[in-house]
Order: sequence, then structure tokens, then C-alpha cells
Amino acid sequence: MNDNNIEPQADEIGEIDLKKYLDILLRRRWTIISVTVIAVVISLLISLVTRPMYTAHGTVMIEKEPNILSFEDIFQIETFRDDYFQTQYKLLQSRSLAERTIDKLKLWEKTDFSGNRPLTSEELKDPRIKQKMIDRFLSRLEVKPVRMTRLVEVTFSAHDPALASECVNTLFDSFVDMNIETKSEATEQATEFLSQQINDLKKEISQKEQELQNYGQEKNIVILSDKETTILDKLNEVNKALTEAQIDRVRKEAYYNEIKNASPDFIPEALSNPLIQRLREDYLKLSREYAKMQEQFQPEYPEMQRLKAELDTARDLLKNETENLVKAAYSEYQAALKKENSLRDLFERQKEEAFRMNSNAILYNSLKIEIENRKNLLESLLKRQSETGVSARLKGLRTSNIRVVDRADIPIRPSSPKKFRNLLLALFLGLFGGVGLALGMEYLDNSVKSVEDVERYSGLPTLGVVPAFGDNSGSYGHYYAYHSSESRSKRNKSEKKDTKQQEEVTNIELTSHFAPESVFAESYRSLRTALLLSAPQGSLKMVMITSPLPGEGKSTTISNLAISLAQMGKKILLIDADLRRPNQHHNFNIKNNNGLTNYLAMDLEIEKIIKPTMVPSLYLINSGPIPPNPAELLSSDKMSQLLSKVREQFDFILIDTPPILAVTDAQILGRLVDGLVLVIRAETTPREALQQARELIDLLKLKTFGVVVNYLNLNHRGYYYRHYYRHYYKEYRR
Repeated sequence: MNDNNIEPQADEIGEIDLKKYLDILLRRRWTIISVTVIAVVISLLISLVTRPMYTAHGTVMIEKEPNILSFEDIFQIETFRDDYFQTQYKLLQSRSLAERTIDKLKLWEKTDFSGNRPLTSEELKDPRIKQKMIDRFLSRLEVKPVRMTRLVEVTFSAHDPALASECVNTLFDSFVDMNIETKSEATEQATEFLSQQINDLKKEISQKEQELQNYGQEKNIVILSDKETTILDKLNEVNKALTEAQIDRVRKEAYYNEIKNASPDFIPEALSNPLIQRLREDYLKLSREYAKMQEQFQPEYPEMQRLKAELDTARDLLKNETENLVKAAYSEYQAALKKENSLRDLFERQKEEAFRMNSNAILYNSLKIEIENRKNLLESLLKRQSETGVSARLKGLRTSNIRVVDRADIPIRPSSPKKFRNLLLALFLGLFGGVGLALGMEYLDNSVKSVEDVERYSGLPTLGVVPAFGDNSGSYGHYYAYHSSESRSKRNKSEKKDTKQQEEVTNIELTSHFAPESVFAESYRSLRTALLLSAPQGSLKMVMITSPLPGEGKSTTISNLAISLAQMGKKILLIDADLRRPNQHHNFNIKNNNGLTNYLAMDLEIEKIIKPTMVPSLYLINSGPIPPNPAELLSSDKMSQLLSKVREQFDFILIDTPPILAVTDAQILGRLVDGLVLVIRAETTPREALQQARELIDLLKLKTFGVVVNYLNLNHRGYYYRHYYRHYYKEYRR
């Protein structure tokens, strides 16, 4: 017995055997072909029934804006970096722009978007329907920037080619309008604020001049002393600082009013804030990834939900930072206001001191200085009002940094379905899917497939290999009948007397007799040689043939092995001890009466149960009637006595038994023979069954000569002797 470790070694597991995988693909070739054909057919059917889609193409250019304005605190020209262009790309795919286009074209009247019929005004009031139309519009829109240029290609797909072209052109027009409106909105707010400030300042200057004139006439002020001049200088410095604080406060208040309702793209400080720029870049990056994955996956897909959550988080962070920027502007405005109030208080105290020195003269000069400062402030505000007015007038001129380069033409050929590409893709997917399925089936298949598997999972040597044969073996079937007319002429004359009887018994169980030159007969002769060499001469006389499970070919193996031994000129006895499903009497066309059960149950002479067969020197003890208690009969003393008697009369005794794992019959007889041979069927016997059979044999301490691998596909396993054997005999017979 072989006590080798039956577990696979680590180095064996790690090796990649290309021949093994090629063998798997060859054996599972019909699975691969079937999956490939199904994929191609499905692709063809889908391509034929899918309604054609037409894609319209247009090109728009986003240029730098001319730097007309200098009042950058009120309206700063965008620095055209990559984030600006990314913003414009996302605006082209925004829901607001899509809604504008839908409203202009009244797409709810088009069946491409509304379904089988136009939508009614009542249905359009449902926000869910509106959202679905926008989603459908955006799903057909694609924005592709042209690398290393400021050109952007926009495509739109629809079943109606004219509608596809019209959607692209209307989208361009709406995008230009939205760009102009967005840029002018902040400027209009700043202009409105400055106009109000200028009007208030003019009224204040006029009032102060009137007060100065009245006060001078009333006090008859002509000249001031040196001491009064010093006090007035201090008062002038404080008043100058107060004026600067007022200008700073007005500027910051104007800036706060400009940005509090503006988007991040039009806040001047947003472009110089590295955190906002980084958050905007993260948001744009996530937006692109989300738009790209949206083409392949549904919103419910886990990865889409995760990316949507990250996109919302990035949007909230950008919004928070923008709000922080607005809050900072408001804080600066409040600080400037506090500074102005503080300087005003200082100015009032300094003015009171001047009053104590020369209240009339100092008050006169302070009013004069205050009026001068307010005039300077008015001049500055008027200049900046004119600058912001230029931008406001640009809307009326409809000037924009966005220009349509190529308007969309009506497409002539459909863009989808692409039948050839779909078929080619289906072919590759089918092949890969078929290979994957074949490998998966092979992984789930736990049957013993090769001689290596036998040694790996049982630790027993392989005595012989019998190739696949019969209708299920395909091309192997023609080897079964391979024998020459010369071999037929040498048959026993008694076999030729009854042709009909020969046809009945010419089956695979007797192939060693009727086709002695076939590869199958040679397989059994190889088994015979290996069995005889597996034990010392004279110690091997009685052998039991069994299998782990039913249907593994043990009866066929023992009958052909018996024929091969008889062909050596030895006197052979074949005992059919399978008292549950006997089969040997069918193989040799002998009536199943006066058999083993008759001998064990009744006082029948042994000579009456030993019957000659059509094979010279081969005798058979058939099973006889099926008894109700096979195990009790086989374990009786009479069975032991029978085996002792026939051991003296025959050179070899072969015993056919039931499967060793199914019933106890083989376990009982195993103790009475010189050894047993285990028969398994390739690609049928489970590995677990082979391991359990080995464990049971070890437990019962039965001697085992080895394993016969039955029904093995030789082409797939690299066993080439069958081909060379047949070729050798053809050449020899010539």
C-alpha cells in the first residue's frame, strides 16, 4: 500500500500548468462556443430592433474677456485658468441651461422626450415630470473639450436628426444669454449701490457748503493765528484719516453688497483663495467622474451613490467657504465702519478742542476741510460709477467671451446602433464569458480527472488507464471495432457457428476478446501486466475488483481483465459476487441460474456453478438469483470454503463485488482475497468518494494493488500511446 501524503503539495498548487488550462478549454469547448453564439445572437437582435439614434455636433469657443474695467474691487475680470474653463464646461451641462433649452424648443411636445404623446399643461406642472425631461435631455448631451485649445465640442443625440441639430444650436444661444446675464448681474448691483451713495454724498456736500457760507458771514471770519493753525493741522490730519476710513468703508460695503448674492465664479477674492480653488477643483473633478459613470450606471448603483455623496460634500464645502468669504467681507466692512466711527469721535473731540481755542475760526476751517474731503470722495465714486457702467452697457450690446464656431448641422447617418462594433464586442465578451464559465464549471467540478488526481487524493498507484469509448466518446468510438480480418479468421470455430449470438455479446465488456488489436484491449493488457508485476510471483492469485460508487465500470474492467489473463493460457475463474446488481451473466450470455447464491443457500455441487464461457480457459460463476441477505451469505463459512476450493483449481480468481462505499459486501470479501483493485471513472467519481474509499480500505487494513482509471479522455490528458499504438499496428500489418 502506498502511504504517501494524499494532500497536494504547496509547490504543486502554485504552479501554472498551461497544458492543464488548455485541456480544460478543449473539454469545455461547447460551453465556450454556446456562450459566444448566444452573446452574438443577442447583440445582433438588439442591433436590429434598436431604434436608430442621430448625433448632432457643434463647436463653441470660450475666449478671454477684454480687460475694459479698472475698478477691480467692484468687478474683477476672471483670470482664465483651468478651473474657469472647467466651470464653463459644467455650466454647459447644468440643469438650468437644459431647462432653458427645453422651454425654448417646447420639447414636451416632442415624442422623443414626452413619450408616445405630447404633455399637457397640467402634466407640466408636476415637478417630477420636469425633472425627468431635464434628466433625459442631459443624458443625451455630451461636452468634450478639445485638448490644448479653447474649443468645446458639444454633441446631442436624438431619434429625429433635425431635433438633435436644433437642440445643440438652441443650447449655444441659451448659453451665451446666460453668460451675459450672469456677468452683468453683479455689476448692476454695484452700480445701483454707488448711485445711491453718490446722491447722498452730493446732498451732504451741498448742505455743508451752505453751512460754511452761513457760518462765515455770521462770524465774519478773515484769518487765523499760528496757534490756531497748529490745531487746525491736527484737525485736518484727523479729518483726512476719517475721510480715508469713510472711503475704505464705502469700498468694503460696496464689495460686500456685490458678492453677498454672487456665485463663487464671480467673486474676485475667490480666485486668489487657495482653499476655494482646491475645493472647486475637487468639485469639478468629482462632477466629471459622476457624469462619466452616469453614462454606464444607474443612480442606485452603490458606487454612484458614494460618488454622489462625495459630490454633495464637495459642493457643501465650496458653498461654506464661499459663505465664509462673504462673512469675511462683512466683517471687514464692519471693522471699517467701526474705524470710521472711531475716527469721527476723535475728530469731534479734536474739533471741540479747536473750538475752545478759537471755536469760530476752527469750526469754519473744519467745515471747509470736511467739504473738500467729501468732494474728493464724490470724485472717486463718480469715476468708479463710470467704470462699472461700461460693464452694465455690455449687456445691451450682447458682447460675450463665448462664440459659436460651428453650428450643428442635421446628421445624415445614425450614430447608433453600431452593428459591426456591437457584434465584435459581443464576440469578445462571449469568448471571455465562455472561458470564464468553463473555468468556473471546472472549479466547481470536484470529480477525479487524471492519473495525477488519483495519486494526489488517494495516494494509491495507478495500475492502468482505459480510454473513453462508446457513443459518448465521440471520435473514440471507431477504435472499438478496430481489428483485422486476419484476427477474425483466427477466432475459435465455435464462435462462428452462431453469428447472431456473437452480435449479441459483441459489446464493450468483451472488447478484449472480439477486438484484441484495439487500443482498449491493449489498455486491459497493460492493466494485466501492471497487476502481475505489483506483487511477488505466486502471491497473487485471488483479486477482488470494486469501485467507490456504482456506475464506474468495474464489471467491464473485471470481464476484460479476465479475458486478458485467459489469453495468456492461464485457467481463469470469474466470480460474480455482486449479489445486488449482477451483470456478468449478461456479458457472457449465460442464463443466471445455478449460481453463487444457489451454492451458498443450498447444497449444490461446486461443479454445477462453474460454467465455461466463449473465451477459452475462462470460466464463470454467475451470481444466481438475487437474495434478500447478500451480506450474510458472503460472510458465511461456505463462501470461505468455496474460495479455498477454487484457489486450488484455477491459476487466477477474479471476484466482482458491489461498490465498497455503498454496501458492506466488498468489505467482507476484502479479507478473503489476496488484494483488491479499485476502479474509478474519470470525470465522474468525486474526489471525496475516492478519499473515503481509501480511508475505509486503510481502516479495514485491506491490501490494495492500485487504481484503474476508467473512461479517460486520452486526447485531453496527454496520453498519446493510443495514437502510436494504432499507427504501429497499421504499419506492421502492411
